[in-house]
Amino acid sequence: MNKKRLLLVVFAASILSFIGGCAPTTTIDTGRATVLTDTVADESALQRAQALLESAPLAANPDSIIFDAATLFASAGDLQRSTNTLALIVSERLSDPQYIEFILFAAELDLSLDNPQTAIARFEQNRFTFASATFTDRLQKRLLSLEADAHFALGHTEQGLLKSIDLVRLLKNTQEVRAVHNNLWRQLATLPYSDLKQGQTHRNTTLAGWLQLAALNRDYQADANAKGQAFDSWKQRWRNHPAAKTPPIQLRKLKDSSAPSKVALLLPLQDQYEVPSYTLLEGFMGAYYEFMANNASADAPEIRVYDTSGQSIQRAYNNAVEDGAEMVIGPMRQSEVEVLLPLDSLPVPTLSLNRVATDDKSPPENLFQFGLSPLDEVKQIADRAWLKGQRNVLVIAPSNSWGADSTAFFNEYWSKKGGTFLDQLAYPSSVKDFTPLLKSPLLIDLSEERTLRLKRFVNSRIQSKARRRQDLDLVVILGYPVVARQIKPALDFLYASDVPVVATSHVYNGVEQTGLDRDLSGVEFSAMPWTLPGQLATELELDERLHTAYRHLYAVGHDAFLLHRNLNDLQTEAAVPLFGATGILSLTEGVIVRKQKWAEFRRGKVKEIVQ
Repeated sequence: MNKKRLLLVVFAASILSFIGGCAPTTTIDTGRATVLTDTVADESALQRAQALLESAPLAANPDSIIFDAATLFASAGDLQRSTNTLALIVSERLSDPQYIEFILFAAELDLSLDNPQTAIARFEQNRFTFASATFTDRLQKRLLSLEADAHFALGHTEQGLLKSIDLVRLLKNTQEVRAVHNNLWRQLATLPYSDLKQGQTHRNTTLAGWLQLAALNRDYQADANAKGQAFDSWKQRWRNHPAAKTPPIQLRKLKDSSAPSKVALLLPLQDQYEVPSYTLLEGFMGAYYEFMANNASADAPEIRVYDTSGQSIQRAYNNAVEDGAEMVIGPMRQSEVEVLLPLDSLPVPTLSLNRVATDDKSPPENLFQFGLSPLDEVKQIADRAWLKGQRNVLVIAPSNSWGADSTAFFNEYWSKKGGTFLDQLAYPSSVKDFTPLLKSPLLIDLSEERTLRLKRFVNSRIQSKARRRQDLDLVVILGYPVVARQIKPALDFLYASDVPVVATSHVYNGVEQTGLDRDLSGVEFSAMPWTLPGQLATELELDERLHTAYRHLYAVGHDAFLLHRNLNDLQTEAAVPLFGATGILSLTEGVIVRKQKWAEFRRGKVKEIVQ
């Protein structure tokens, strides 16, 4: 949820008069319409809210005054103080209309503050469940909208889709229906292909139609014309479906989409970059041949490769443009991407194959950065941990630039959320035994020192057992499989077997190695879709002998082809994410952001975590 999502509420006097005039009726209806907007903190309104709160103990109906203060805090831009103020209300003293408004308002705050599980828990309270049976359409629409948002935020996509479908049945306005359909379509774009195929047998007819349509769209993800034809064919079978009557805006604009006919790839094909470059190229061409096989009538884009090994990136780029390239894919080296960043604009759309972290919110026009940035995964790990109530974290990362940058980013992002960064361990590439290294961050060494002091001054024969720190909620690992297989057993040995462990996608390369991966049992990780069965419409075919990093690069090449076919659509307001091999891909401020799946090692086997 966007933390700038705020409630636009009326001032305290009008709220007082409204609530004061309510009385229990057969059908409960507060009549309040909530409008979401962006705002900044209003100091004068905050002062009024605080004064109102301080006056509550002297009021005849203190809970109403407290509620007024909470709504005023929210309208002034301070959501956390609004939430804290709501906690002071004794809900048992509220009338039914007041109670319903209290629950709905509190749930909107929960969603704004990234606490969807709390919102769901509010809706499950017995009093609210009983009262909701008498809701008018207006209240029911508000509740269904909140429930859908909460389920989507928790990853309960099917429940969110069903709530959205129920919501549409209550809507009369075409614009409102289309807005819900647009959101529903974006959520369908995040589902694995195997889930979409369940549309053939799903018991909910409306959802079955949506799933079948989304599966067709996934089949032709790289060809707008084929998607349009598939949609037309689907409408012939589903004439009365809501999506046929009011299609998502993206489906209405398929014929406006276009892809470049001449594409240049800039890759360093020699020396130390030879193997990664050719691996990425193979992934790109694999997607190209898959596209041609599925779209026999499509015009084949012309692909030309430029070797950047023996020439400057400027020369290679200019040569590509002079040769008529309508889009450039590359460069691949970080140093080459850094050459492009200071420019105001580029002559043709350019999809880089590496990402450079920068505070500049105004990237060069026509530059779109794409790569395997670990920052996407680190952010997702933090967000998921926060939703699970984990607050105190230890990060274990390699002692190189990748590890240092990721750890620093996690620390900053986690602290802003309100979490505690307990410690970090930066390990060298030569480490063979993590047990000595982990004693300090787990405070095992302090426990052993206390034991020695006791033996020295009390009784040398005293029996004691070292204890780890007890404030640890989560261990985050950055590292490839060979390293992670050493870290988890070391944690278990040091009395931390009960502490949840989560890792980035580097920990798994898509090849099942049951014997070796038993040491990773219990470790959860953000997984690239291509490494899990049933995610993609067509599975990638890779050489199992490749190192994990190279296998992921093959997937980058695959997604580079997919992205270049959809780059125009990703820049529109109606943009829908792409389901790629490396993640669910979206565009934000010139950067392709990857959202990944979740999986877990169980007895050496990898199992997807279904939210």
